[in-house]
Amino acid sequence: SARTLTPSCGTSSHVGRQYHFIYDQKTMTEAQSYCREHYTDLATIDNMEDVNILINMAAWIGLYDARNSWRWSLADQMFYEDGEAEFRNWEVRQPDNYRSAEYCVAIYDNGRWHDVSCTRTIQSAQSYCREHHTDLASVRNMAENQKVKELVALGQNVWIGLYRDSWKWSDGSNSSFRYWRPTEPNNNGGKEICVTTVLSSSGQWEDWPCHWRKEFISSDKTESAEK
Repeated sequence: SARTLTPSCGTSSHVGRQYHFIYDQKTMTEAQSYCREHYTDLATIDNMEDVNILINMAAWIGLYDARNSWRWSLADQMFYEDGEAEFRNWEVRQPDNYRSAEYCVAIYDNGRWHDVSCTRTIQSAQSYCREHHTDLASVRNMAENQKVKELVALGQNVWIGLYRDSWKWSDGSNSSFRYWRPTEPNNNGGKEICVTTVLSSSGQWEDWPCHWRKEFISSDKTESAEK
C-alpha cells in the first residue's frame, strides 16, 4: 500500500479502511474528538496487515479499557428495578484492575467486593450455577449483599455474577485483534487505560495514561467496507 506523508497528516489505505496519521499531539480524548469531526474515529486495528501498514506510526489508536462497563451475568434473564443493576459495594481502592487483568468480581467475608482475575474457574462456576440453579448471584441492594455475606466463611471469598467487558474500540468495532508488547498491558497503578503503538517495538501496543499528549491515527471506512 502506498503511503503519502505531509507535514501535518499522513494517509495510508488498504481494502476496507483508510488511515490518517495526525502529527499534532493531543490527549486521547482530544484525538478522539478530532477524528470524529474530520474522519470516522480513532483507528481500529483488525489484523497484522493493518499493523504492517502502520508499523512506522507511533500514535494513539482507538482501543481503550472500558473500566466501568460492569454488568451482571444474569442481566438478560431477570428484571431489575431502577438502579438495582448499578448497585455496587466495592472495598476501598477497589476496583483497581491490577495489571489490567481483573474483569470479574468476588465478595469477601466483610461483604465488600474486589475485582479479581477471571481464572477459568469463573467459567466453571457460571456453568455450574446455570446447570443446577439459574446463574451466579446478582446483588441488587444492601439487603441482598448482607444475605450473600452471611454465606461467605471467615477468610474466604466467592464469585458473584458481576463482570466487565475489557478493552473496547472507540468506533464500536468488535474486533478481537490485539498486538501487545510483552508485559503489556500493565495498567501501572490503574492510570493507563488508553493505547498507543510503539515505534521501537515493531508497532506493538502499550497502555498509557490518556492525558498524555501524542500523535494519533484516525480511520475512515472505504466504500468496499460498507458494501
